Amino acid sequence: MSRRLRLTRPSGKPERLTAAFLLGLVLFLPPLLNVASRDVLFGGIPVLVLWLFGGWLVLIVILALVVEGKPDDDARAP
Repeated sequence: MSRRLRLTRPSGKPERLTAAFLLGLVLFLPPLLNVASRDVLFGGIPVLVLWLFGGWLVLIVILALVVEGKPDDDARAP
């Protein structure tokens, strides 16, 4: 029985997940939160609340795109 070794291109998923983690780390660092914690309202909502929930939403969208990414066309070929 002959087995062929197929070399596939790496997906880059671990690198993208690491980048998303680092983005989340930077978004929620105390120095940046201190900048956003001013007594300024944007549309009647404090900027800190917009920063926290907006950053959270961005991270969820990025992680969903990375985890649910499109399958490679090469992976389906026999």
